[in-house]
Amino acid sequence: MSSAVSWKAPPSSIETASLWARTRAIILDLIVVSVIQAVINGVFGSERITNAILDPSMTGGYSSYTSTTSVDAFWLWAAAIAYFSLLEGLFGDTLGKALVGIKVTDLAGRPAGWRAVLIRNIFRVIDSFPGFYLLGALVARFSARHQRIGDHVAGTLVVPARVVVGPGLSAQARRRRVAVLLAVIVAFTASCFAFAYFGRPPIVIDNLAHSGQFPGGPVANYQHGPARWDGGSVTYPIVYTLAGSGKHCSGEITLVWRGFPTGWQENSGTSTCQ
Repeated sequence: MSSAVSWKAPPSSIETASLWARTRAIILDLIVVSVIQAVINGVFGSERITNAILDPSMTGGYSSYTSTTSVDAFWLWAAAIAYFSLLEGLFGDTLGKALVGIKVTDLAGRPAGWRAVLIRNIFRVIDSFPGFYLLGALVARFSARHQRIGDHVAGTLVVPARVVVGPGLSAQARRRRVAVLLAVIVAFTASCFAFAYFGRPPIVIDNLAHSGQFPGGPVANYQHGPARWDGGSVTYPIVYTLAGSGKHCSGEITLVWRGFPTGWQENSGTSTCQ
């Protein structure tokens, strides 16, 4: 398996995948990536207010608002790059490419190495500009071998699976690589479950503060103390300053575990202000 990045022009004898085949593959892959990113957003993301109407009452909170729960774009891109790189590095294709029947190779038509695969997928950030891989598609359209920017830099091609040079993976090698993939999936799933239960409560408290759901309404600042766990509930002592009146408040907020996919929700909150 070659890991070198080459700048040589691809041999004209190698048949490359059509843009239509690559388009179908990326649509399928983006569906899978969207599911992975939705899980990451739901488990690790913070609530962000997208639109809100202030409550005209004395509480100073929101009478209605819309929000989204998300992480920073960097982590969503990291997840996408990891998905493409892991599958292409292990098997030469992704789920979408496998269903369409195309693979990633080096310029000689041999399976691409890990370094080349990682480089081509890091450049997806550029190829996807300004949306749905428009820049990459334009570059590939006018490239002799349908190479997007990432392919040019990494020295890779996307070809029909039947033209890949050299023997395919042996049954034993494929089993090992499938085992590696399953181990990554299990580790990712276990991490999400563990964080959703043990790591997310402080994020929920922070969401309540930013959405004006503390007793008394929006806060200028707040702090919470150590958690008290009691089975499927957790209680945090809090001190905060109301944004509207400047009053200093102290109290407690109790969260209760509602199971997946709901997770932690506020159960009760008490405070005194002065």
